[in-house]
Amino acid sequence: MPITSSSTRLVFAQGVDSERSIVEAQSRGYLSHVMVEIDGSRFFAVFFYDPIRLQQDLQESAKHGRPFVADPGMIVLPEITLDAMQSAVQCLCQERYFEHLVELSPEQLERTNSLHWPPI
Repeated sequence: MPITSSSTRLVFAQGVDSERSIVEAQSRGYLSHVMVEIDGSRFFAVFFYDPIRLQQDLQESAKHGRPFVADPGMIVLPEITLDAMQSAVQCLCQERYFEHLVELSPEQLERTNSLHWPPI
């Protein structure tokens, strides 16, 4: 089924709903434990990187013989902000990006917590 809805929402599995949590994510350059909810019924696990953190992780991976970073659901932003995340998700939905990801099942959603991530 095509995924082009204009009804998207970010859902934070770890309760990342405060300004402080977003500021901490900006400092780290990374935010995981995020789902995109589409039309109130479809959920997809995503995470956000900024370019600096992505480069650091790439360098670290290369040191261990894995000179690449490739993860489903990765969204790279100039800076981790709530507005940037929401805008990116809305645009990606219109571009049918989420059609290429595996939708989370109700059972996976029930297992969603900070210790079991991503819930697949």
